[in-house]
Amino acid sequence: MTRNTAMSNINLAGENKVVGLGKGGSSIPVMKRKAQEGKEGAGLAKRAAFGDLTNARAGEGPSKGGKEGKETTMKKLSGMIKNTKGSLALRGKESKQTLVKKNTVVEAIKKSQEKEVKKTQKEISPSSSSSSEEGLMCVFSDNETSSEEKVVDRVARQPSRLTPPEGVEDFDLENMEDPQQHSEYVMETFKYYKDREAAFRVADYIEAQLEITDTMRSILVDWLVEVQESFELNHETLYTAVKMTDIYLSKKQVKKEDLQLVGATACLIACKVDERIPPMVDDFLYVCDDAYSRDQLMRMERKMLSVVGFDLSYSLTYRFLRRYGRVCRISMPVLTLARYILELSLMEYKLNVEVSESEVAAAALILALKMKNIEGWEATLKFYSGLDLAKVEPTLQLLLAMLQRPHKENLKTVRSKYSHKVFHEVAATIVPTSVTLTAEG
Repeated sequence: MTRNTAMSNINLAGENKVVGLGKGGSSIPVMKRKAQEGKEGAGLAKRAAFGDLTNARAGEGPSKGGKEGKETTMKKLSGMIKNTKGSLALRGKESKQTLVKKNTVVEAIKKSQEKEVKKTQKEISPSSSSSSEEGLMCVFSDNETSSEEKVVDRVARQPSRLTPPEGVEDFDLENMEDPQQHSEYVMETFKYYKDREAAFRVADYIEAQLEITDTMRSILVDWLVEVQESFELNHETLYTAVKMTDIYLSKKQVKKEDLQLVGATACLIACKVDERIPPMVDDFLYVCDDAYSRDQLMRMERKMLSVVGFDLSYSLTYRFLRRYGRVCRISMPVLTLARYILELSLMEYKLNVEVSESEVAAAALILALKMKNIEGWEATLKFYSGLDLAKVEPTLQLLLAMLQRPHKENLKTVRSKYSHKVFHEVAATIVPTSVTLTAEG
């Protein structure tokens, strides 16, 4: 069943519900219950919105209506008021000293709170978030501060943004008005991605697998690229699926006949994370040529999530590459070439285990810039990536050797994809014999 068929079935089901409602047979349980309650409670007396607010008990109250009942009620109320006033006067004399003591204690507490808050505000580091600072600005004091002073205080306490050194353009400052760039905290975002790399680093697992080889893994990734093209999925979905597959293979033994099931399940889960309208289960069974049943796919999904965990926000090389491409202001053909190199690297086992995603992305971009003979990007990439580019050299050489190898017929999906005019035919770019970083880089 395709997604179009499923959506048409959903639309037909919706139309049937509307027709059913027109006939008077409502399919909504809530509406039935309300209608039934309306019939049963038709003869009941109406109740006030907040209930019965009178003090009269059942069976009490004036025995006579009219003026006599009203006079009796007023006499009772006047007597209650006199008694209440007398008791309050006695209580006031007795508790006057107690209230003075309480006020003194409250004032002492307020002053101590003011001192603690002011002390905490002085100790706030520049990297603290604005939300936490605004919370600490709430001082329990009777002295009210004007709105202008509050605004000035908040602006003065905003964390200072990391500015680039001389000679590097401030890309984030120029795009501060663009909400899509989230320039105010983009540096912190990618620092967070870099900090998470170690938590999801894949160990070298291929030797521990009894039936799976690195060649079989490459064929699986090539097939996943084909699935991504067929379903028109986001590139983040593809990279998440490959990462999840590697994490699962590093923790569980997999038979060769179940390897495609693992890849399809990883792609299904990744679609639920990254796609607005993910493909249906039947779509994945179809691309697997019905080699597996629906029950097998569902059981593998539960098993995979229990093994890899439910934290699927991986640090993807694709996200790092897009960020590096923006700050270096490279053209779309150059960025597409870097994406081609990066997508080819997904099939390379050594470039997906025990590596840093940010370094692989930087190496792919550097190789693309070198292949296009573009210069003047070293200082910008070094600042925004936070990497020592000299340490990227080994990864750069691995990517170059990957491009220099002869094409394999069973691994041609990525090359065919990037040979199209939509991708600027970057797969036909001449590969250099050697590439080295400059002394500045």
